[in-house]
Amino acid sequence: MIRRRTLLTTALAATAAIGLAACTDDGDGSGASDAGGSDAGGASDGGGDALAGVRVSDDLGAEPTVEFTAPLEITSAQAEVVVPGDGAAIKDGDVVIWHDLYVDASTGDALQSWWQGAPAGGVQVTADSIGQAAFDVFTTMTVGSRFVMAGWQQSAEGQAYSLLQVGDVQRVVSPLRAEGEPGDPSGDYPEVTLGDDGAPSISGPGEGDGPSKTVRELLIQGSGEKTRKGDFLTMHYTGWKWSDGSQFDSSWERGAPFSFVQGGGQVIQGWDENLVGLAVGSQVMLVIPAAEAYGDQGDLAGETLIFVVDVLDAAHTAD
Repeated sequence: MIRRRTLLTTALAATAAIGLAACTDDGDGSGASDAGGSDAGGASDGGGDALAGVRVSDDLGAEPTVEFTAPLEITSAQAEVVVPGDGAAIKDGDVVIWHDLYVDASTGDALQSWWQGAPAGGVQVTADSIGQAAFDVFTTMTVGSRFVMAGWQQSAEGQAYSLLQVGDVQRVVSPLRAEGEPGDPSGDYPEVTLGDDGAPSISGPGEGDGPSKTVRELLIQGSGEKTRKGDFLTMHYTGWKWSDGSQFDSSWERGAPFSFVQGGGQVIQGWDENLVGLAVGSQVMLVIPAAEAYGDQGDLAGETLIFVVDVLDAAHTAD
């Protein structure tokens, strides 16, 4: 129920700099490596080899450079490793965080870059979420790798892009639940209990009319870096209606954490303004009045909402 973008099946994850939403895939060169070379570890869903003519720099200490002759025709989703990493192997179901660069395949222009101030990105590595071509590559990849992908996205305005994405894998998000010291909630709101896997439940509905402004209660104090505006924030959450305590949404039940760019207007106001300044690993309850949630729109019109949020990762923009 949270306003959110879905991910391309080629794992070209959208970030706020160009506001990309999603579409599916049915529809100086020193030190550069040939991304389409036989040792690149490539995978494709067939129908062409756009990456064969793409050269990506292999200096992991610098912003990637991407060379090709534009326009580059992309007829199939592809993904290849440019530089193997030396970290942990990436497995089915892992949530990975990367720094990335998007290039318009039709013009060769850079559309957004973490190295130029765009948000970081990431995805959960499953065949359903990123497509088989990307999955086949990611599950042979290690943390620290540089990859290149070819695919498509559609902007929020409806403009379609053929894209190349280059990403440097930074880490696997772990653990996938809040961990830290107990917080000191006020006791004014429903009690939270956690399942064996960390998934929360609440004792019942709220009492009275609820707050007029969003309230944040710290349930678990994490020990990681503090979240800040512009972060690519990864979290687990569950939401309930204040009025009757009924659950309406849960990333836990979907089996996949949720990510968005903090402060980018991608989520409801109560989230955008109240998940800043939290240590990674923390868990909070947000009690959000309708005016800072869905207002008078949709199935949750007029509802005060209760969320329990586990802050799993906060990938910062470049300093």
